[in-house]
Amino acid sequence: MFNILLFILILISLVVMIVIIIRKFPEVKSEKQKDVYLRRRAQEMADKNALATKNILAPIVKFWKKLQLAFRKYVGRVKKMVMDYENKKQSKEYETGKADKQSDLKHILVEADQAKKEEKWEKVEDKFITAIRLDPKNEEAYFGLGSLYLEQKQYQEAEESLKFLHKINPSNNQCLSKLAELYEEKGEIDKAIEYYEKSLLVDDSQSKLFIKMADLLLSINEKESALESVRQALKAEPENPKYLDKMVEIGVLCRNKKLANEAYEKLRMVNPENNKLVAFKEQIENLE
Repeated sequence: MFNILLFILILISLVVMIVIIIRKFPEVKSEKQKDVYLRRRAQEMADKNALATKNILAPIVKFWKKLQLAFRKYVGRVKKMVMDYENKKQSKEYETGKADKQSDLKHILVEADQAKKEEKWEKVEDKFITAIRLDPKNEEAYFGLGSLYLEQKQYQEAEESLKFLHKINPSNNQCLSKLAELYEEKGEIDKAIEYYEKSLLVDDSQSKLFIKMADLLLSINEKESALESVRQALKAEPENPKYLDKMVEIGVLCRNKKLANEAYEKLRMVNPENNKLVAFKEQIENLE
């Protein structure tokens, strides 16, 4: 009996609990729905406020961006002005320094020329070397130094100076002629002819060099080449008595009677007082 009563009590308790739970479920559900609604409303309000804030701040942001851009442009202009000023300053300093350097160089070269007139050879050398230190590619200084060494028979030093000048400017005609002169003094005839030829390639109006070459070519028994060299000289100065004299001489050596006679007749016309005319006439007549 007691067991049945206990069972009934337990059953009643379960029923009561189920009833309470069933009654409470709609309230829980309602609370959840309310919570979802409130969260949605809060999000909508937040979005609405954010949009409103964005609309309010948009002009300010736009103005700020313009201000930043204007500031950057201003900074850029200022930097450019500073750079331009520095560049102009450096350029001015460079030009001033360059002008001073050129003035010093010119003065040194004038001093070298004066020392040369006074035959103060050590001073001449010192001035040319100083000029080269100021301007390592100064052609006048190298030529002056090479010429000085050549006059003093310091052939190795002369060759070094003139060869360096030749590297700086292969078309420097003074240098080419001086190198030819150097090799001629040293007895290196082939090299002397080579540099006279280079000089004539730069300026073929140097008729005296053609005669110089003719003499050198004769010294190494190149008669035909010497003859051609004189021909080139006579193209520039067809009535030059010295050139005609040389043409007769080489014509005889080459046993070219016609050429020698033509040159003789021209020489007789332009220089009838030439003491060689009688001897030349005999030599031409003896040619076969």
